[in-house]
Amino acid sequence: MLNETVSMKSYRKSSIRPLMTGFFLLFTLSGCAVAVSALGTVGSGVAGGADYFASTSVAQTVSYDYDRVKKALLVTLCKMVIDVEKVKKIEHGEKIYATADDLEVVIKLKRITSKLTRIEIKAGEGLVKRDEATATEIVRRTTKTAAKLIT
Repeated sequence: MLNETVSMKSYRKSSIRPLMTGFFLLFTLSGCAVAVSALGTVGSGVAGGADYFASTSVAQTVSYDYDRVKKALLVTLCKMVIDVEKVKKIEHGEKIYATADDLEVVIKLKRITSKLTRIEIKAGEGLVKRDEATATEIVRRTTKTAAKLIT
């Protein structure tokens, strides 16, 4: 009985592949571009969704020096009651890890030139649930605070 189950599963798997290949060839050889493009659209939608979950972040380059932007960011996080957990050095800047209740925030600050700094923020709960609105608000408030800072 067990051997029959194993052979049935392998039979089913091996019989589906040629069938799918046959349908694909039928569509492409018959000139049915609509069906082929629909298959491509579905594939690109899946890839686009995976890209969205992997990289949904808010980024902006601001016309202030690195130190000013970092001070403004720390003031903003304090006002928003977002706690800095860890700061890690990266090439030309820092990566800041912060939390607010269940929200995880990862901020990259990079020095572009002596007067340009790039802010990139990912906020969310875990890998899947991203919060673009919070990330946008942190960038907006940081830029506003940087404009008001006295240096």
